[in-house]
Amino acid sequence: MKTFIKISLLLIFTVAFFVRARYSDHAKDVSIRQQVGITFPADVKAVIDNKCYGCHSKDGRSEEAKQDMMWDSIPLYPKERQIAVLDDISEVLKKGKMPPEKMIEMHPEAALSKEQVALLKNWAETTGDDLMK
Repeated sequence: MKTFIKISLLLIFTVAFFVRARYSDHAKDVSIRQQVGITFPADVKAVIDNKCYGCHSKDGRSEEAKQDMMWDSIPLYPKERQIAVLDDISEVLKKGKMPPEKMIEMHPEAALSKEQVALLKNWAETTGDDLMK
């Protein structure tokens, strides 16, 4: 009889543990989905992938660029920080600071065309405005 009670209690605790763990993971997924306010349209994503991602990603070649901004992290930020990052992106593009001159000297193909700058700037400003609504 004691063995039956021990096994029953063990089973109850095991089930409770797995249910809680599963619910906890589900809650994290829902929380992340609720935070996502930024989307990357195909044309914007293409520019980011080809011109920005080489430095501003976890596999990027510049530690300083990774510390400044990581494209993959932006959708995970709280709404206010997303807006601030989009504002920073717009300002950097207006001032012509990205990509840095050193990078363009070493890799001329990394330069953004006027159209690409306008596309990214417009996307950052429009997305930031939409998030503030």
